[in-house]
Amino acid sequence: MIRFLSVLPAAAAVTAALAVPAGAAAADPRPITSPYVQAAADVTASGVLQRAKNIDWVRHVNTGRYCVNVSEEVNLAFSVVHVELPNSNRRSFSTTPNALCGPDTVTVYTYDLNGSYADNPFTVTVF
Repeated sequence: MIRFLSVLPAAAAVTAALAVPAGAAAADPRPITSPYVQAAADVTASGVLQRAKNIDWVRHVNTGRYCVNVSEEVNLAFSVVHVELPNSNRRSFSTTPNALCGPDTVTVYTYDLNGSYADNPFTVTVF
């Protein structure tokens, strides 16, 4: 019994450390319930997924570069992707599957007015 009690705090600490990966959000994103889109995401400048519909994950690759993984239920080959930078005079550009992010993803690039990569919150909508 004494041996078990001395190991218990260490086991609890290891379990807690494995529960949430470093840099990951602790809570699931809030749902987006729009019936008119196949997928949608509301993403912070640091790449945290705040609200989502049929979005599996978002990865902030580098300054101004993001990967948004769309659920397999959505066929990107027959979809229209729209990216919006709310409350910003910056610019964005997106592409569907490519080498940077892989299959079933939308790659989002955000720029400042000088054409340099810049982190910015954004929304992605897949019609």
